[in-house]
Amino acid sequence: MPFVSVAGAEIHFEAIGQGPPLILISGMGGLASYWAPQLEVLSKLFRVLTFDHRGTGRSTHSEVEYSVELLASDTIGLMDGLGIEAAHFLGHSTGGMMLQVISSTHPARVLSQVLYGTRGRTDEFTRRAMGMRKEIVLGAGVDAYVKSTPVFLYPSRWIAENAAELATREALAVKSSAAPAILASRLDAVLRHNQIEALSRIEAPTLVTCARDDFLTPIYYSEELAELIPRAKLSLVSGGGHACSATNPAEFNGIVLEFFRSVTAERAGSSARPRG
Repeated sequence: MPFVSVAGAEIHFEAIGQGPPLILISGMGGLASYWAPQLEVLSKLFRVLTFDHRGTGRSTHSEVEYSVELLASDTIGLMDGLGIEAAHFLGHSTGGMMLQVISSTHPARVLSQVLYGTRGRTDEFTRRAMGMRKEIVLGAGVDAYVKSTPVFLYPSRWIAENAAELATREALAVKSSAAPAILASRLDAVLRHNQIEALSRIEAPTLVTCARDDFLTPIYYSEELAELIPRAKLSLVSGGGHACSATNPAEFNGIVLEFFRSVTAERAGSSARPRG
């Protein structure tokens, strides 16, 4: 089972496909398995790397004060451990916050990026929504936290029509979960997130996307990111909630693939042009 040692933690990763590296960074759940609906499509164009965040899944459940910056540093450490100088990125929610840190502080490591269902700052809506999730995990425990999560991630109809699949996912999530204190610290990390002042420093080609019915990171967050990041493009998924890559994968994959194809074609054209 592949692991890389990063700053006192063992980070579990998986890789599939051939081509330039593409790193997929999941959200608060932190699991590499979140990206299963994207692997077949993206691995035809890229060497796709997924990993479990520190504090989740098969990676070390470190008892530290979590921050988006720590998780971003873990990602850079994973790249260093695997000898990846620069990569394309796709980050969801917390993963998108990590990407904002990486692309604004380590611009040479980011060839292009998709910021999906994420935000650049914390406002009153986020404080209430994520604060409620923290209260659930500390007050009612991991099982209640896991069972409440779909309400934040998925459209109501999708939840109603996918009870068996949700039950399977929830059983696996509870089994692999960290302790409540670690989950709460990870929630505190995103509650402190504010990269608004750093967004103008991002140089990488950037696509911002979310579903039109995303409850947890509403459209106005994506609109703000697209406005503040130089030359960023905004493309919305018609529906599917906060986790539209899982509930509406065909449309999501099409939008993401179109962006990455255009970026790689542009890079190939640029490198082929004579200099001087």
